[in-house]
Amino acid sequence: MPLYKFGPGDVFYNRIRAYPSSSFYIYSGSAYYQNRSTEPGSNVANVNGVPVGNISLYELNVDRSSTSTGRIIGVSSSTSAQNVTDNGTIYPFIYKGPQKVAFKSITRDQFAADYVTGDVITGSYMMSASITRKLYAASAGFNDTNKDGAALRNSLDYAKRYGTHYNFSSGSSAQTNVVAIPSIFYGSSIKKGTVDLKMYLTGTLVARCRDSRFNGALIMTGSHSTGHSDGDIVGTVLYNEGIIVLTSSVANAAPTPSTVDYKEYSNRLNTTTVTITGAEYSWLTFGLGLPQGNDASLEHATTSDFFQSASFGLDFAGTHRIPTITMLANANRGELNYSNNPTYAKYESSTAGYYPITGSNLYYEQQRTIKNTNSSSYSDPTGSLKKTTYITKIGIYDDNKKLIGVASVAKPVKKTEERDLTFKLKLDI
Repeated sequence: MPLYKFGPGDVFYNRIRAYPSSSFYIYSGSAYYQNRSTEPGSNVANVNGVPVGNISLYELNVDRSSTSTGRIIGVSSSTSAQNVTDNGTIYPFIYKGPQKVAFKSITRDQFAADYVTGDVITGSYMMSASITRKLYAASAGFNDTNKDGAALRNSLDYAKRYGTHYNFSSGSSAQTNVVAIPSIFYGSSIKKGTVDLKMYLTGTLVARCRDSRFNGALIMTGSHSTGHSDGDIVGTVLYNEGIIVLTSSVANAAPTPSTVDYKEYSNRLNTTTVTITGAEYSWLTFGLGLPQGNDASLEHATTSDFFQSASFGLDFAGTHRIPTITMLANANRGELNYSNNPTYAKYESSTAGYYPITGSNLYYEQQRTIKNTNSSSYSDPTGSLKKTTYITKIGIYDDNKKLIGVASVAKPVKKTEERDLTFKLKLDI
């Protein structure tokens, strides 16, 4: 098997910028990602092992139920805490030892007090991510200390050059609706001009806003709303942080004759219950039903007419920068025209021609005739012999001649002695 070294102009390193789109639809306490509902499996309710509307961070444990099998993985110990149990799912584990290595989720105090030497520290691959929201009370002051806005203050101040819609003064006395999008959905940043928020009432579009000016301002579009005018700014987008801040309390639809109990944050951790009679649909209610922070219990009552009538849509595109390597593998003229494949030689009717000649002082293989695959206009005589091979795979080796990758072609490529071939190999990292 011949080995060739890549030349100075055969390897290129570059980066591709892609803009994959994401879509969420929120209704009755559930978020549906890319319009996908539950995919039932044979062993679990949702085949990916994560809730509907979430994306699996590891994409492991597909259709695996978390059920103890009673078995031990590896060496069994009389101390149960030092056994790696088989619970039906894939999970990471590490032994506590002198290296003092643990998972990031384990604090120093937990590592010292909860485990002894030899104990098994376990983690989980059943992890997922989805969009969340937080509704801040008017008295909270979104941009004050101990608020999410305080953590975003530098980003908001930096973005003020795009417009005053990024200006959130300290001690703000207005309700603020904050929608957070994890970076796994958008990559390095949200693409400008792609954020699209829709609000529906009993299936009818009543309000819509977009960052149509590419400057982070969410602009009302169309004449759907009863309280807004086309062009009104109702919120802002932080593209790099994946944060949508909605501030408009103007009603987008007529009040409903229902009473709604919901929770709003008075600071970063504490919530208070608020009761509204004749509640109105505004951008402060966008995402109604999403978990508030990481706690799904901090949401509105699912029995109210207000809750069951509203639904919401969120669309955006992410920016993913993908490093790529392009390699040019050359099959030069006059090379790579011999093969060890048995079909390269002419078929022998007698098996004696396949065996080597041996003796007490000799060993050699018999000469075989190369099979002529060159076509001719006549059946006899055939065309002149042309050494022909068919390339099906290209192996990539490291400096130590270890195989690190194999590229396969869709169908075998014919290689003759007169032909130069160049195969373009592309690898996304």
